[in-house]
This record gives sequence, C-alpha cells and structure tokens, in this order.
Amino acid sequence: MKVDVKNIKGEVIDNLSASDFVWNQSMNEIMVHQVVVAQLNNKRQGTSNTLRRRDVNYSTAKLRGQKGAGRARVGSRSSHVLGNSVAHGPHPRSYNQKIQKKVRKASLRMVLSEKLKGGEVMVIDKFELKEFSAKKASSIIKSLGLPQKTLIVMQNSEINEELLGSLKNITNIKTIASNLINTYDIMNSNQLVITREAFKSIEEIWDSNPKKRGIKDED
Repeated sequence: MKVDVKNIKGEVIDNLSASDFVWNQSMNEIMVHQVVVAQLNNKRQGTSNTLRRRDVNYSTAKLRGQKGAGRARVGSRSSHVLGNSVAHGPHPRSYNQKIQKKVRKASLRMVLSEKLKGGEVMVIDKFELKEFSAKKASSIIKSLGLPQKTLIVMQNSEINEELLGSLKNITNIKTIASNLINTYDIMNSNQLVITREAFKSIEEIWDSNPKKRGIKDED
C-alpha cells in the first residue's frame, strides 16, 4: 500500500509504503468501544463526595412528638429528608479500568486503518515554521485545508516549545508525539496529519506482528 506525502502547501511530492499490519486492519467496534470507555474512565478523578447521615453531627433526638400535631412524623435532624445529608450520594472511588496490552494495540491499528480507508490521514514531509507564531501556523493549516478537530502527529525530535506555542491557541488543533497516540484521540479527530518521520515511527512501534516472530504478545 502506498501513501502520498505532501509538502506544507498541500502538493504531493513523494509516497511511502504503508504496512498492512498497521494500516489495513478490519474494524471491531466492540473492542474499540471497550478501549475508549476504559481511557475515559482512567481520566476520571473520582473525588466527588457527599455527606452521609452518619457524617452529619446533629442530635438524634426527635424534632417533635410522634403524634398529636396533625403533621408528618419527623426523625432526627441528620435525616437527608431535611437536606442535611444525601442518601446514596457519590463518594471517592477509583474508576481505573485495565485493558490488555494486545487489545489496546489491536484497537489502535483498527482506528488507524479506518482513518486511512476513510481518507482522513494526510502525511506531510514536515511541519516546520520559519517564524514561530499562531498566524504562520494558521496559514499552513489553511493551505492544507484541514478541518476542525485535526490531530497533528509528529516525531518527538520535531516537537519544541516554540512550535507548540504557535499551535496551542489555534481552535480544535491538537499536537501529539507519535509514541503517545491512542485510540480515543484518533477516534475523536476528523483528520490525522502525520509527518514523514512520525509515520515511520508509528510503523516501527506498532508494526510488531508477534505471529510473524513466533512470540506471544503480553497482557
């Protein structure tokens, strides 16, 4: 499989061979859904807390007599009915959800394949700015015709503070290193822009077919 490589003007200047093991996988929506849910759960802090009846320090004496008033009976001051505590409210907990390594890897290959099949992957030679500014970065994004919610993937060595500073104020543009890509970020984007070096890095990291090497993938 061949993938076109463009310059920052959007002109095709070369092509790269793409590994079928990374870029031509069949979609398993159930598996991808499990991984996305796990990723979102792992981002949750789990710090919500409410007072239970036992946490409220009030007298346990009845507020009024049980009978004779012609009104509903009332228990202690700490009752949640009076708004002083919460019945079955949230309490601190861990939402951490473990996903097997082989499942996480497989889901990533699936979403990369879907993006490529859907024409939502653009490989560029390099994303470099002669002058670091949001205006210059915006002009490149405009010349490439990138839609909203674009994920720009670069090799670690290509990322620097000046470049990130130029891109961070552009709405709906996210930058990520090639070794940190994940299923959720890819699924949540409308376009993947990958530099040539990042494309090679992705294949080096994810094109490790254990069946070819006779190695059992770890959990």
